[in-house]
Amino acid sequence: MPDTAFSSPLPSPNISIPSPNLSPATKSSDEHPPTPRPVRVLCLHGYSSNGILLEKHLQPIRSRLPQSWEWHYIDGDHPVPLSTSPPGEHSCRSYYPTPDAHHIDEAHSQVHLYTLLNGLGYDIILGFGQGAALAASILLHEQRDWQIGESEFKLGVFFSSTIPYAKCLQAGYNARHVFGIEGETPEVVRDRPTDVPGEMLPTEEQNRFRCQEHETVWEEDFNVVKRVDKDGVVWRAETRLCMSLEGHEGCRGARKTDKIVVVDKGERTFYQMFHPDVEEARIQIPTVHIHGRNDPWRVQGRALMRMCDEDKVQYAIHEGGHEIPGWGEDLDDVVEAIREGLKEAGIPLEEDE
Repeated sequence: MPDTAFSSPLPSPNISIPSPNLSPATKSSDEHPPTPRPVRVLCLHGYSSNGILLEKHLQPIRSRLPQSWEWHYIDGDHPVPLSTSPPGEHSCRSYYPTPDAHHIDEAHSQVHLYTLLNGLGYDIILGFGQGAALAASILLHEQRDWQIGESEFKLGVFFSSTIPYAKCLQAGYNARHVFGIEGETPEVVRDRPTDVPGEMLPTEEQNRFRCQEHETVWEEDFNVVKRVDKDGVVWRAETRLCMSLEGHEGCRGARKTDKIVVVDKGERTFYQMFHPDVEEARIQIPTVHIHGRNDPWRVQGRALMRMCDEDKVQYAIHEGGHEIPGWGEDLDDVVEAIREGLKEAGIPLEEDE
């Protein structure tokens, strides 16, 4: 019996693959062995970013890896509403606006549909921030749901990963209260533990939003406003602080906006946080984990490391924060960790071929 999950059906691609017309002699001939395809990397950007920006930030690392590799970037389906970026190719995106099980399932489907329609096969899945957490969630569900012996991917590379969330309701912690959803726990998740470790909880530094009026920062007030509609559904909303010194209508003076942002329908929303203390599934392929020493999400990334095969983990820490290093010794250390991961995964470098 599969776990309860939010299922997003995938369309059937109209792909026709002709049967090769090869003679027996051609099949067995060693005179013209098939040309090996290039290594392919599937790249997932962070929250409030996009594939173009991730490609730019990865360029220093790419320059030290084989130039024959193919790098594919998937833009998230969700625009980030508080972004000041103009619409178009540079607009900021996310794979999910909030990590509830429904949105995680949709994000899984987006990635699987992309790989299915391209029909290429990928050797490496790489992500930054939210993209790394999504990549880890996909790999964990491979092991948890299907007990896949060999993953589609050979190597996972996680830059500044946050903690991954599950798409099914019988995994990890029931973290609804972390997102301000209180009240009686629905039967479907009642047996899941709720004592989320304190270091996994959001901090003020980890909840920052862009103020469109001033191109500055909104910091979360954690002043949760709740109401119950006529159907008994708990709605959760938050007020936010504008940190601009100038102020603007609605937040001048007290600096607190009079706007309320509805973020979810509480009783119909589920948050299932993967965590090594309550989840047995482990990522079996080799993995590389890269974090900044000053990254506020670093503790979540270290929890992800514990959900990977400890004998196949490579780790690098740089002196920055929530970022991809692009120069100096930090870059050297990151590239070395990736190269070690490639060796563990059996992915050849040009000089090894």
